[in-house]
Amino acid sequence: MAFADQATLRGFNRTFKIHPECKPYTLRDNGFQETRGGNYLYKRDLDSTHRTGLVLKVTVNHNLQGIKISTVNNNGLQGVNVFNLANNEMVIEKINFIFDGFVDRQVLVEV
Repeated sequence: MAFADQATLRGFNRTFKIHPECKPYTLRDNGFQETRGGNYLYKRDLDSTHRTGLVLKVTVNHNLQGIKISTVNNNGLQGVNVFNLANNEMVIEKINFIFDGFVDRQVLVEV
């Protein structure tokens, strides 16, 4: 999956792009870790009740121009559509809370 100017989580009706005022220290202050390739990765466990686990991943490329958003199982190999899960209300609420925080802290802009 290549970086894009805008990204959305599969099944969600919200699209995001990187805030024009976002800097590397803004990402680090909001829980992003710098990867070996120089990109910034936010990784958050969402729910421990599902057998496979569920992780939200938001990746911003090194020049802060591209973004990728996905939910994957705990080993990171298989994408998961949150809306196909049973009892997904709490997980959807957590994801929306995280993205609302990113918008409030000027990490992302909702398009």
